[in-house]
Amino acid sequence: MAVPFPIISDAINRPHLSDESPWRVRFRKIYEGLRTNITLFINPPGTRLDVSLIATQYGVSKTPIRTVFHRLENEGLVITQHGVGTTVTEIDYSKVRQAMELRMHLAEAIGDLDPCPPNDTISQKLELLLLEFKSLEKETSSIDFALLDMHLHNCKCELIGNDLLRRTYDELYYRTARIWFHLLPKLDLKSEFSALQRDYQQTLKAVMRGDVKAVGFITRNSLSEELYRINDLID
Repeated sequence: MAVPFPIISDAINRPHLSDESPWRVRFRKIYEGLRTNITLFINPPGTRLDVSLIATQYGVSKTPIRTVFHRLENEGLVITQHGVGTTVTEIDYSKVRQAMELRMHLAEAIGDLDPCPPNDTISQKLELLLLEFKSLEKETSSIDFALLDMHLHNCKCELIGNDLLRRTYDELYYRTARIWFHLLPKLDLKSEFSALQRDYQQTLKAVMRGDVKAVGFITRNSLSEELYRINDLID
């Protein structure tokens, strides 16, 4: 059954949009909205995506929605079948492992391939987001964790000056992030929040030093720990 799709991507600040045309900005908003909803299991595996419903929600024709579906299908998040329509794909654990391993290697390149010099805007974002951990100490949720993780990912993407690396790294994040959020109920959520908070703190220190290379190594180590915990759950 087709279900409505909340538009929540506005909560995620995306870098490198200032030079895009209005059409591309609109396309990206739709694309990122659907991708985020798939990642957060608002639209879980098996959900049918109704092109007419989504077009109405975003106030556009069906054509850009079909274009978004095509891109999401290339990224392995949906599949379109004749007579069935477009549905969210099931999680393939072996492919997630491969993508996680590739993310780890690409993270090391963040500080090597045309890194963007850290600026006050990024450090201020990280400082403000770190304050969220204090407000969530008494009551946390998987969605809170997911959004904080996405914000950190976006801050790191702003440090990647190589366009191809940034786009590839971003795509791999969303190829792998939904399994992490799917497995959160089986993990100690407070421990995961603590691990994410450490990632934030270490990243902020590196950004304030202007050390993008260190951000890459911090990210690589964090991904390695995540992969270890995921393997422990699904093996």
